[in-house]
Amino acid sequence: MLLGLNLLKKTKDEFLTDLANLAKAKDTLIFIDTNILSYLFKLHSAARQEFFDWAVVAISEQRLYLPAWCAGEYLARVRENLLHTYTPKSKGDDQPRKALEAMLDTASLFVDDAVLRSTTYSGSRTEYLAGFREAIDGLKQYTQAFKHQFDPDKIHAEIEEHLGPAVLESPIAKLCDRAAKEGPSRIEHRLPPGFRDEAKPENRLGDLIIWLEILEYSLVRKNDFSHVLFLTNDEKSDWVYVPAKRLDITRTGLKPIPNNNPNLKIIDPRLVSEFKQTIGHPHVSICTLSTLVQGLSKTDPTTVAQLAAAIQIELVASEGLAAEINTSVLEQPNAEVEIEPVPAPEPAPVPVPEAVPEVDPLAEQAAGDHGIDAANIVPNVAPEQPVQVDPAVHAAPDPGDEIAGAIQLEGYRDSTYQADAPGELNDIISSLQSHNWYVQNPAIEKLRTIIHEEFPPTSWFVLGRNIYQAACGNAQKAMDFISNLDTRLKWFPHPISKYVLAGIVFEIYFDSKGALRDSPKAGYLAKPLSLLAKADYPDVRAFIRSKLELAGAHLFFSPGDDQQRTVAVQSEPVETEDVLDAGKRRQLSSITLDGRQILVDAPPDEDRWSTRYRMTYSSTDILEDISTSLSIPRWALTLVLNPEVDANVRFVLPEDRWFRPGIVLGADGADRAAQAND
Repeated sequence: MLLGLNLLKKTKDEFLTDLANLAKAKDTLIFIDTNILSYLFKLHSAARQEFFDWAVVAISEQRLYLPAWCAGEYLARVRENLLHTYTPKSKGDDQPRKALEAMLDTASLFVDDAVLRSTTYSGSRTEYLAGFREAIDGLKQYTQAFKHQFDPDKIHAEIEEHLGPAVLESPIAKLCDRAAKEGPSRIEHRLPPGFRDEAKPENRLGDLIIWLEILEYSLVRKNDFSHVLFLTNDEKSDWVYVPAKRLDITRTGLKPIPNNNPNLKIIDPRLVSEFKQTIGHPHVSICTLSTLVQGLSKTDPTTVAQLAAAIQIELVASEGLAAEINTSVLEQPNAEVEIEPVPAPEPAPVPVPEAVPEVDPLAEQAAGDHGIDAANIVPNVAPEQPVQVDPAVHAAPDPGDEIAGAIQLEGYRDSTYQADAPGELNDIISSLQSHNWYVQNPAIEKLRTIIHEEFPPTSWFVLGRNIYQAACGNAQKAMDFISNLDTRLKWFPHPISKYVLAGIVFEIYFDSKGALRDSPKAGYLAKPLSLLAKADYPDVRAFIRSKLELAGAHLFFSPGDDQQRTVAVQSEPVETEDVLDAGKRRQLSSITLDGRQILVDAPPDEDRWSTRYRMTYSSTDILEDISTSLSIPRWALTLVLNPEVDANVRFVLPEDRWFRPGIVLGADGADRAAQAND
C-alpha cells in the first residue's frame, strides 16, 4: 500500500456506492472538518436541512463528531464576527452585473454594424448597446436577493443546534504541544498531513493537529468501530491523491480508463500506514462532501436531492465553467481560457466476428484483482436469456392507441436499447446512461440542438425514460428539466413531446426489463403527474393507464388523478428548560392520511433508526415522506395542522411510535388502492 495505486481497482459506481455504504454503516466512525461547516453557509435551507438530517442520525448513533480543533477554528470566526465571510454575499451580491458591465465596456470598443451582421442580432450598433445596458440594469431586481438569502446568524444557530452535541472534548493544548514538536520534522520530510501549509503565516500545523486528534479518538473507540471516515473538502495532495486510472465496464469487459470526470481521490497511503500503527487496522478513508453526496445519490437519492443539486451548481461555479463573464479575461482580449472539456462517452468497440482482440495485461490483472474472470475482458456475445416481463409490454396495442403502436419492444425493455447506434439523440441517451453528473448535465444542455431532427418515436420514448432516470440520480440539469417539464416539453414539436412524456411516466412505474416495479420510482413524479391530470396529454394518460391495468398494478394514486388526499397532523408541546428552544419542538401524537392512522406502534425488538433518516420532521418533511412512500405527488396532499403551528417548528416522534405511510398499502392495501382510484 505504501507504494500507492496507479490503478484504482474499482469502477466509479462501485467507488461511490461503497463510500455511501461506508458512511451509513453503524461501525463507521465519522469526523467532519471545519470546511464542511463553512460550506453550509453556501447552501440554501433545504439543502442544509438534508445535511443536518443525515448528520443528526449519525450523531444519535454516537458515531459522528466534530474535532475540537475544528470547532476552535470555527469559533474564531464567531468571536471576530466574521461568519458573513463564509456566505456567497461576501463575494459581492452584484458580482455578475459588474462582470457584464465590463463586457459592455469591451463591446463598446469593438462592436460595430459589421460585427453585428455576423451574429443573429438584427438591430444597429446603437440599439445593441442600449439593449445591452437595459438588460444589465434589469438584473438588479434579481441580484438583490443575494443580500437576504444567506443569514449567517440563522445558519450559525442551526449548526449550533444540530452539530453542537458532536464536538469532541479533546486535550487541545497537549495536541498542539505534540504538533509543535513533530510538525517541523514532518514538514521538512514532506510527511502528511499539512506539509502543503508550510508557507502559511499562521495555523500551519492545523491539519496535523486535526489528524492527531482523529488518531487519539479513534484509538479510544477502536473496539466500537471497524472503519474511520474523515469528511473534508480539503483535497490538497498532503491528504489525498488521484490514481492515474480506474476500472470501467465496457462491452469488451472490465478495463482501465483515465481517472477523470470526476477524479476519484483516495487517502495518502502514508496516513493509512500511520493509522494502522496507532489503531491496529488500516481502515481509514477521506472524502469530500461532494463525493459523499454523489455516492448517496446512488443509494438513497431522495434523501440528498436538494443537497446534490446545490453541490453541482457550486461545482460549476468553482470550476470556472462560466468563464465567459470573467473580468480578468475581458481585460485581456487575447487571453486564452483553459476550460477542461467534458469528454464524450467512449464509443463502444464493435466486435469483429471470429476475431479475438489482444488483451491488455493491465486489464487482465485488474480483472483478477477485482474478482472477475479474466475471460470476461474479451468480447463474449452470450445468447439473450429469456426474461419475465409484464404482459403490458408485449400485449397487442389498442388500434386507437397511437403511442403504444409507435413504441417498439426495446423502448419498453430499454436495457436492450442500442444507445451506441449512430445518431446525435443516441449520443445524448448514452451520456444520460453514464450515471455520471459530469457527462449527464452537458447532455441535457445539448437537447435543444436536436429537437427538430428526425428520430424514431422509440428513441424519444427512451430519451424520456433516461431523463427521468438521471433526475432520480440527482443530475442537476435533469432535475431542472423535470421540475420545469411543462415548459421543457414545449421545446419539442408534436408528437415528439408526448413520446418524451410517455417515456418519463413509463419509467416511474416500469423497470428496464419492462416489468412493473415493486414500488414506483417516486423521486420526481409530481410534475409529470400534474401534466397527466390536465387536458393537454389525454393520449399519454390513456397510454400509461392501459399499461398499468394490463400489468395488474394496485396504486394508491393513479396517473391522471387530480383528487386531493388530506394529511391531518396533531402534536403536543415538548417540555424544555431551554428558553430559546421553547416552541421550536413539538411531539407528534397523530398523523392520518384520509382518516387512516399512519403513526403506528413501533414493532418490538426492532431498531427504530434502521428505516428512517430523520431525527425531527418539518411539516414539509411529513408530506415529502408520504409522497415518496405512496407515490402521491405533493400537490395532491392537503395538510391540516391541529393545532396550527409556526412553519419553522420541528416535530419529534414519540419513543414508542413509528411514522409508516406505507401502512395504507398493507394487508388491505389493494382494497384501499382500488377505492382511492375509483
